[in-house]
Amino acid sequence: MKRMHSAVLAMSVAALLSGAACGSDAPPDPGRHADPAALAWVDKVCTGVAAGSAKLAQPPAVDDADPVKTRDAMVGFLGRLGSALEDMAGGIRTAGVPPVPDGQSVVDKATGNLTETQGKLAETKTRMEQATVTDQAGLRRAISDADATMGKLADPEGPIKDLKANPELNLAFSESATCKRVYGTGS
Repeated sequence: MKRMHSAVLAMSVAALLSGAACGSDAPPDPGRHADPAALAWVDKVCTGVAAGSAKLAQPPAVDDADPVKTRDAMVGFLGRLGSALEDMAGGIRTAGVPPVPDGQSVVDKATGNLTETQGKLAETKTRMEQATVTDQAGLRRAISDADATMGKLADPEGPIKDLKANPELNLAFSESATCKRVYGTGS
């Protein structure tokens, strides 16, 4: 049971934040440094990620003796995850258009994928809320349904991957001290 619960939790968190997506072990181009304006933009985005990820500090509680309580805890977590995704999208929008070539298209792709992810998450949450759970078998079915819906996400690595597709932003993410603090990675 905990394995299935962990799969939903892991997939949900991966949809929001991919720790490997923001930081890397080596700068993409060791001979160059990020443009200060791009670096400032990336810092704003990672600050938004930090605000959203704070909502996920408490994972759902699993109570093997009470499947309804476990389902309700997972529904609550999915609600917090949805709110965290909204914070992330808001952080990207608040940061504005990044000062890099094709900046608007990069932001549009990232926020579009976030919107799609939020839709799938809302669908998952609704199905989980409506699931008949009277025993462990019912809970397993509800979790399996949630896994199937979450598996349809456009890009489970999150919007940072979309942003890093731009070489200038990729360089800025690798040099951002803010992103390193948020993700706990070195660059």
